[in-house]
Amino acid sequence: MRISYWFRSLMVLVLLFAQFSLMAGKVDTLSLYSPAMKKDMKFIVVQPVTKAPEKGFPVLYLLHGMGGSYNLWITKVPELQAAADRFNCLIVCPDGGRTTLYFNNPLDSSYRFESHFIKELIPYIDKNYPTANDRRFRAVAGLSMGGFGALFMASHYPELFAAAGSMSGALMVDPIAKSIIARAGDKSVDTSCCQINWNKLKEFNAGDTTLKETVALTLECGTDDYLLMANRSARKRLAEMEIAHDYTERPGRHNWEYWQNAIDYQLLFFRKRWDKLTQQDQ
Repeated sequence: MRISYWFRSLMVLVLLFAQFSLMAGKVDTLSLYSPAMKKDMKFIVVQPVTKAPEKGFPVLYLLHGMGGSYNLWITKVPELQAAADRFNCLIVCPDGGRTTLYFNNPLDSSYRFESHFIKELIPYIDKNYPTANDRRFRAVAGLSMGGFGALFMASHYPELFAAAGSMSGALMVDPIAKSIIARAGDKSVDTSCCQINWNKLKEFNAGDTTLKETVALTLECGTDDYLLMANRSARKRLAEMEIAHDYTERPGRHNWEYWQNAIDYQLLFFRKRWDKLTQQDQ
């Protein structure tokens, strides 16, 4: 009787695991040679198991933090597989290097993540996966350094992204970024390459009520996060410049427990926007 009970319990667990596996999105781990970076760049693509819509899937490019790598999101948050199904989108996790801050370094020819991301990775994804291939259905988000990277990309390339999100973002890194690229005493270096272009965001979002051309922004941070003040400063700057955005503070620290929860809120924000844009097309 006892053996039968344990056997039945084991079979239930096996069936539940099989059901979860069938429902979870497919994960591809790929490598793409990057002329910009002069090396192979790995990345992960999480696909829904459902058939792609007629116009293709929306895409979220999800950036890691400082010291991380392309596989950190899926390793720390394996629920991303189920999230791809739940929000019916592709999730792409690039490798941004340990300390790149995601921009091109004008003093280092091997430090060109921005060019790799914009000119190589995005076209590759649109060519090889069933994406919508439309800026309105393309978003970028990230945690910590990746939060900076997401707003950096969206502010420099608003023609490519309709939404951007930051989780515990390192949003006031201008002095750090400048120190990465500037030689001691060399004041001739143009450091505009490594800053969030707040003015371009304001200009791009000005006066548009159709949602078709604006960049939707969502920022959040834990109340016990050491970057909270930087996020509040960014929120204040956005408000003073009258750039529309969502901003949320929730209990939490600068850790994966917080980000594991935060990613669902980010995906919900993007999904609601994609749904509105889809309704406008009908």
